[in-house]
Amino acid sequence: MAEHEKGRGTVAVEQTRERRIVVKAPVSFEGKSGTGKGTTFNLSINGCALESIAGVNMDATIKLSLHIPTDRKPVTVGRAKVTWTAGNDVGVEFLNMNETGKTRLRNYLDQLLKSVPPTNKS
Repeated sequence: MAEHEKGRGTVAVEQTRERRIVVKAPVSFEGKSGTGKGTTFNLSINGCALESIAGVNMDATIKLSLHIPTDRKPVTVGRAKVTWTAGNDVGVEFLNMNETGKTRLRNYLDQLLKSVPPTNKS
């Protein structure tokens, strides 16, 4: 499990793999090598994949702001790790997010899942 700092209002993000949802949402990030912007192309409560022309290094730790369309204020991920890169595509694992942000993101993802029509499995 990721970092747990209850006294500072942050909680650990579960490490289990959850279903990623195809969603395009603006994202901005910052790390030791600078700042950048991009667009997610899939998203879960534990991480995302995004496209960005900003150079991001493998294993870098970044702070991420997800600009989800249901909220005016971005969801902030205090600490995220770059787990893979492929050209302009980047995979990010969320390591630390405050409880409010986690709830807002989960609510957004739940809304998206409810809007997907059921598939006919006959």
